[in-house]
Amino acid sequence: MAATVSERRGRFVSLRVKLLVLFTLLFTLIFAATFYWFYNFATTMALSRIGEDLKDTLLSAAAGVDGDELQALYQEGTPREDGYTDDPRYWRQVEWFETVQHIEPRGVLYTYIEGENPGDLIFVTSGGARFEPEPFGATFLLSCTPAPDDCGDTSTNIAALTSAEPILEMEPYTDAFGSWVSGYTSVKNSEGEVVAGLGMDFRADYVFQVQQAIRNSMVMAFAVTYFVLFSLVFLLSKVLTGPISTLTHAAERIGEGDYEQDIAHLVSDRMPDEIDILAQVFAGMVNKVHQREKTLRRHVEELKIEIDEAKRERQVSEIVDTDFFQDLQAKADLMRTREQRPRRTRRATRSVDELLEASTDTPASDPLQDDAS
Repeated sequence: MAATVSERRGRFVSLRVKLLVLFTLLFTLIFAATFYWFYNFATTMALSRIGEDLKDTLLSAAAGVDGDELQALYQEGTPREDGYTDDPRYWRQVEWFETVQHIEPRGVLYTYIEGENPGDLIFVTSGGARFEPEPFGATFLLSCTPAPDDCGDTSTNIAALTSAEPILEMEPYTDAFGSWVSGYTSVKNSEGEVVAGLGMDFRADYVFQVQQAIRNSMVMAFAVTYFVLFSLVFLLSKVLTGPISTLTHAAERIGEGDYEQDIAHLVSDRMPDEIDILAQVFAGMVNKVHQREKTLRRHVEELKIEIDEAKRERQVSEIVDTDFFQDLQAKADLMRTREQRPRRTRRATRSVDELLEASTDTPASDPLQDDAS
């Protein structure tokens, strides 16, 4: 059984290492979950803030657009060779956009109407027309299709023409000019009729700045916290596993028969814990095992003596009961009998001689004297 347990024993990994790995994994999981939650929360809050600014700016800009003038502009105005127009109504509209952009420089405004084909858009005015050093954005009456290499999906733009509330696209996208989110609402004339749509591309760099700041801060916080936690776990694991390591070493020595192990220093009289109780129970167990081993050895020695005596008696009995020994014993008895006969004869002869000598030494009596008497 011991050999089987030894064969099944895998690679030794100390309890201290296991504690370090366990706490490291737990901290990593907790940190990852915290980072994921905080990252998404901060991104959502940043987008929410941008969305509020976008919506407020869009509604304020729409309220300042002259819908009647805008309608007359795209119905009567003509573009020039560079794509823009000399119509003063166009530049008055652009001037208002420029005013709004001075208040909120993150936004770029433009107006549009629906084209003849489904999904087509026709841009009317653009806040980038007066951008320095050179204008950018859609020119006057520029038409675009919903093709991926043109305007792409225009369903949100068109839906805003009939929506009572602004429609916001808060999923940031990136182009050659930066990262943006967009919002759309309708422009009405003096009679309350929708005459165009107002779009605003709003810079979303703030979102990415927040995300990058979170990543940088969390990485620094993770590094510092990880180092502190690792150091604390390392020190605490030494305090916790030190007594257990001592008990393990003592158990190995005891297993080899060395019972003179001092583990009394592991037992604390003040505020004892499980390790103190374990050390106390272990010391008592070692003492009992030692006593039992002494008793067992004494019994083994006694049993060994009894076994040797029984073995000797059995061997003698086996020898005595053999025919050879019986025959040998009979011959020995016969020899002793033969030796005893001459001795008895000599003793008898000696006894007779002694009687004869005694009778010779006694004087013979006179018969006459005997009769007279």
